[in-house]
Amino acid sequence: MPLTRPMRPVCLLLNFALLTAPLAHAQYGPAGGATPAAPTVRVATPTRGDVHRFVAQPGTVRPLQQATLYAKVPGYIRAIKVDKGDAVKPGQLLAELDAPELEADLLRARGEVTKARSDAARAQADIAKAQADVARSQADIAHASALAHKAEAELFAAKATAARAQAELPKAQAELELATLDHTRLLEGRRKAPDLVVPAQVDAAKAKLDTARAQIGVLKAAAEAAGADAEAAKARRAAAQASVKAAAAQAEATQASLEAARAVAGAAQATVTVAEANVKRTESLADFTRLTAPFEGVVTARFVDLGAFVPAATSGNAAQNAAVVTLMNFNTVRVQVPMTELEAAFVAKGQPVKVALDGLPGKIFEGTVTRYSGALDEATRTMLVEAELPNPGHTLRPGMYATVRVGVEKHTNVMLVPSEALVMEKTAAFLFLADGGKAKKTPVKIGFNDGAKVEVVSGLAETAKVILVGKLALTDGQAVNVQEGK
Repeated sequence: MPLTRPMRPVCLLLNFALLTAPLAHAQYGPAGGATPAAPTVRVATPTRGDVHRFVAQPGTVRPLQQATLYAKVPGYIRAIKVDKGDAVKPGQLLAELDAPELEADLLRARGEVTKARSDAARAQADIAKAQADVARSQADIAHASALAHKAEAELFAAKATAARAQAELPKAQAELELATLDHTRLLEGRRKAPDLVVPAQVDAAKAKLDTARAQIGVLKAAAEAAGADAEAAKARRAAAQASVKAAAAQAEATQASLEAARAVAGAAQATVTVAEANVKRTESLADFTRLTAPFEGVVTARFVDLGAFVPAATSGNAAQNAAVVTLMNFNTVRVQVPMTELEAAFVAKGQPVKVALDGLPGKIFEGTVTRYSGALDEATRTMLVEAELPNPGHTLRPGMYATVRVGVEKHTNVMLVPSEALVMEKTAAFLFLADGGKAKKTPVKIGFNDGAKVEVVSGLAETAKVILVGKLALTDGQAVNVQEGK
């Protein structure tokens, strides 16, 4: 009769048992005696070395350098030299802007510099003229002072001459009186006794009297002449002193003119400085119409096309509207990983870092901790850690998701076994040792495990033969064929 629906599974199981029985007989032999073949295993001897405790955290690949370039001045895109994916060198021209108003400003600023320099040169000429006038006034003062000193000396000499003549007049007067008396006495004696007083004596007395009278006249004339000279010297002194005062007044006026010229020159030079600064500022703004690469890298974004208007990027302007291109340098990349608060205190520069990426399965990139922020983010309670990795072929792309393992602690000169030898049962750790052709299950206490080697703290002799279990399913006391491993 036909099979009912509930009986079909039972029949299928019976058929499966009948089909697999010969296979079991062929594998294990007759029931009641045969044993499975002993597996071949590799063994290794424990070694001593260093091992790290690695902490795994999600991370992100970032470029070493990144910059979005903006337009400093408004204008229209005259030329765009690059596009997304283009490699550029430092200083390479990326884009040019057309800003005619800026060019006009530059011409006007240069004209103002020319005018200001001309004014400054004219002011310097005025200074030179004023200095010459001051020098001439000083010379006039010196000349007038010399004339005054000369007149003063002449006055002194004339007064001395008059004084000397006045001093000699009494003597000459006395001599005149004596000569008059002698002449009168001789005349009287000649008249009374002509034989005793000869005419020669009378003539001699008369000559002496005339000489005395002449001396008196000379002295009086000298005194009068000296007085006249003194009056003339006084007049010349007064004139010289007046000339000195006039020259001094002229010197003060020329000095004031000099100071005024210097002030004008200072103002003119300040105007030159301001004009030159305006030219430099305008030239700097004109330079911003040429956008060049600040560093070597790859253009990863382009925001404008030929002829597009780009506003100036200012603090009050939406920056994205003024963006032209984004440039990244990822010849070396930064792998950034947020380290949790529990592990942040262990982070130090130079610690080993291993990076695995979902986009590059099977590849591990190794480096060291390059830097860390030193402070925790208050929002996430994590500390940013960076590792720089060389990226010559641009295999690592900015923005890639990464699993980052950081070796935050290190034990040195400890007993190590390969990680593939470790067997974990819940929280208990075991190793299988090759002992007399059998696998001996041995409990051990482990320390750090870096994924390649495991630290054994206790429970293992350094001469033991440790079976590299791998994916084998061994049991305690199972027979094995030993193959020496590394």
